[in-house]
Amino acid sequence: MEAFITTVSGPLGALALSVAILWWLANRIVPVMQSYLEKQNDRLGDLVGAIEKTVTAHEADRKTFEKALGNLSSRLGKVEEDLTIIKDKLP
Repeated sequence: MEAFITTVSGPLGALALSVAILWWLANRIVPVMQSYLEKQNDRLGDLVGAIEKTVTAHEADRKTFEKALGNLSSRLGKVEEDLTIIKDKLP
């Protein structure tokens, strides 16, 4: 009996306890961590998709803005011509 207690409380017992703890972690904690990390990966994918949509929308807005500025520039040119004509007609 004394040899059994010495074996269990000695290095062999510590090794057996360590193996048991590692086995428990592998069966209980690893699946939980795996599902958590997969969910985080899905959320990250959603965020990347949202950023890509934002960039695409920004590019479309920029093109519209540039077009509007071009139209504004041509309209201002017409106003300047009209003002020049009016100024020439005034005494």
